[in-house]
Amino acid sequence: MLRRGGALIGLLMAVVLSGAQAAFLQAAAQQAYPSRPIHILLGFAAGSGADIGARFVSAELQKRAGQPVIIENRPGAGSNIAIGLAAKAKPDGYTLLLAASSAMAGSRFLYKDFKIDTDSAFEPVAVLFDATFVITVAPDSSVQTIAALSETLKTKTRNRFGYTNQTGQLAAAYYLAQAGASAEPVSYRVTADAVADVASGTLDFMVLDGGFATGVVRNGKIKALAVTTAERSVSLPQIPTMTEAGMKDFVFAPFWAVYAPRGTPDDMIKTLQGWLREIYTSDAARQHHGVTGSNVRFQDAVVLRQRLRAEVDEWAKAVQAAGIEPQ
Repeated sequence: MLRRGGALIGLLMAVVLSGAQAAFLQAAAQQAYPSRPIHILLGFAAGSGADIGARFVSAELQKRAGQPVIIENRPGAGSNIAIGLAAKAKPDGYTLLLAASSAMAGSRFLYKDFKIDTDSAFEPVAVLFDATFVITVAPDSSVQTIAALSETLKTKTRNRFGYTNQTGQLAAAYYLAQAGASAEPVSYRVTADAVADVASGTLDFMVLDGGFATGVVRNGKIKALAVTTAERSVSLPQIPTMTEAGMKDFVFAPFWAVYAPRGTPDDMIKTLQGWLREIYTSDAARQHHGVTGSNVRFQDAVVLRQRLRAEVDEWAKAVQAAGIEPQ
């Protein structure tokens, strides 16, 4: 009887120890994330403004993750290549996507062959910052305000504006639709070439991303009339918003956010979100983006999901108003 009792006790102890060991191993596995390098896909080339921002994110994440965080540049097709690769990636927390809402919400209206439902293909992680766009003219232009530019474009013939991507084109077309004016779009491969034509007066205006605009406005190469964000830019605080300049309710501010492939475990999403919250509520983030012309705005996964869905509706309206046909 004692032998049987001892055997039973031994068996129970083994079960308890086995359960405890399993719980310990599960907890250890959770704590181990990440145990290898994390890769962030980006739809822009190395050295671009987007790449500079992405490398700030990767450097700060690496400090917290204790593993390399590698930016994989996959430029082309308005970030659609990077989005497609990320959507097909294994949902294990080691492949992420950093993308602008102009691509995540707008590509379906701008590209005929873009078939990804970005709402269902990804798990939202966090919003990091809002991009700024700046409406610019030649430094010696007599035009000093958005109202004056609108009036000039209405009375002048053969108006022209420059753009280097469809986001800039859409922002300009959206402004023209609101102003009741017209201008011919001129495509450029290199932003510096377009800026040179703005400065010379060859172009009547251009909507530039804040990262590039900040430097050329500060050094006097071109003149800024307004920013397209709801709030003034921290890098160009003296420049009014479009709303302040008289364009009621005009806001064009694509936001940048981090996403993971659908099915990525919740605990990994929460870990990443916690690190990104630390980064994007820090002075370091505000200082970095103050130079690059964007406004820091950390928001969690719930808000990101809501913003992306709302952005899809806004892009549908903007593309229709601007009369842009998908390519």
